[in-house]
Amino acid sequence: MIQTVSSRRTSLTGTLLAIAGLALLVWQVRLVGLDHIADGFKAVGWRGFLAILGLSLFRFATRSMAWITLIGRPVPLSSATAATISGDALGNLSFLSLLVSEPAKAFYVTRHAPAAEAFAALTAENFFYSVSVASVILGGTITLLATFVVPDALRVALWLSLAVMGGVLGAAVWLARSRPALAAVARSVATSLARKCLSRPPGPRVAGWLDQLERVETRTYSALSTSPWRLGVVVACEAAFHLASIAEAWLTLRLLTGSATLLNAFLLDTVNRFINVAFRAVPLRVGVDEVTTSGFTEMLGLGSASGLTLALVRKARMLVWAGVGLGLLGRRAIGRIL
Repeated sequence: MIQTVSSRRTSLTGTLLAIAGLALLVWQVRLVGLDHIADGFKAVGWRGFLAILGLSLFRFATRSMAWITLIGRPVPLSSATAATISGDALGNLSFLSLLVSEPAKAFYVTRHAPAAEAFAALTAENFFYSVSVASVILGGTITLLATFVVPDALRVALWLSLAVMGGVLGAAVWLARSRPALAAVARSVATSLARKCLSRPPGPRVAGWLDQLERVETRTYSALSTSPWRLGVVVACEAAFHLASIAEAWLTLRLLTGSATLLNAFLLDTVNRFINVAFRAVPLRVGVDEVTTSGFTEMLGLGSASGLTLALVRKARMLVWAGVGLGLLGRRAIGRIL
């Protein structure tokens, strides 16, 4: 009964988020006009869109390379990239996000590495990726405050973003240095709650989950203790991911407007990183991405139409890879059955 109620609440939350996002999208499209959007897509064209897809494929490959470097087993890059595309498809289409995407990636490569080891290495890769995202948002926010006159309300939000990202980096440094036994804390809390509420220790199922959590934690810390050479590869891969993302923003903006600067591309990519972090629960970031990017390009003097079309081109790219990911998952499932 409890699981049924929880599932219904989760489904209701996802439905409400999707409806709110679609409402925002429709409002922004009506505000800008379909003619401007159609002109923008014509300006991008099929060749431009294929180039955008190529850059995004490269980004999938860089994070996959970082992941298999931390696994420490001979996992083919092609399999890891397919796993990343498939997992991201589930995460982008669902409001559960990382809760479904990351386990799916780990199970996808079980032919080459145990799921527990793959998941632990993926957790470590997400740690490095989170640090890199926080660094990009921090750098972009500082650049925006230093180079543009922004409204007071936005300035407050930017300073808040600086504080949050600074906190994330500080927490990451503490976590990497201290390596706290978080799983042991979780076991202690679960045991205490079970004794107080049920007058007995946790059941075998909960105990099994806690044992698995401790094993994952141990493997994750082991992955973080990789050799300096492997650490350098991981850092280089995360940096390449962000450079390719900025290049994608620059290319899309150039196709849409006929001109683009690396500064504007960097700032727009920073906004995109922030949207992905703050609104991860919204499927495909529908509505939120379009409204935020439109407002930001308007502030940069590029017009709201270019921002909306840029976000929609990005959405089209996500949908293409979501289709590819679902296809890969389907082929994988059929292969296991047969």
